[in-house]
Amino acid sequence: MEKAAQGIRFIDPHYKELFRIPDGGKIILHLSWGETAERSCRFIDEYHTEIGGNIYHICEFAERMERNGHTYEPKPQEPPHKTVRHKEYER
Repeated sequence: MEKAAQGIRFIDPHYKELFRIPDGGKIILHLSWGETAERSCRFIDEYHTEIGGNIYHICEFAERMERNGHTYEPKPQEPPHKTVRHKEYER
């Protein structure tokens, strides 16, 4: 579990680290035909991750993305939602 705290590492096919996201974070895929897709990611171990329900070795994922002409980036984390309080409801 403590290794999961280091985040999920995303690399290029030459093992150069591109970015890390937290366990449970999301990536945005930019597909070669112009569409985008969002995928949730789970930490499996230092070299494996679950992306959108499929488990990949991190280099396998990078190679597939490059071969298919896709790119990927971390989805910015959304700030925590604040609870909006209305004065009339605060009694």
